[in-house]
Amino acid sequence: MSQLPSRSEPDRRASPPLPTNSQPKKGLAVAALVVGIVAFLTGLVPWAGLLLGLTAFGLGIYALTRGQSKVMALVGGSLGSIAAITGLISTSALMMWLLSGNA
Repeated sequence: MSQLPSRSEPDRRASPPLPTNSQPKKGLAVAALVVGIVAFLTGLVPWAGLLLGLTAFGLGIYALTRGQSKVMALVGGSLGSIAAITGLISTSALMMWLLSGNA
């Protein structure tokens, strides 16, 4: 009759190796790319381009620090930064126009 290990003894049976995925995860990088494209297309819309651009830039930086797909994260972050700059300009222009009394 075989002996079962007691609760105080560690189980010494070999467990099967866990499957490893050699491809890096891409979730954050894809999100940065999609939000970057949408931000780039709405870059001239006041507030929308600015907020989406900053979000895409932040997602791109975070994806790079997490070791995700470098190309998608860089492209998404770059598109986001361009959209944030154009969104900031268009938002500033709208605010100046509204505050000048010409509205």
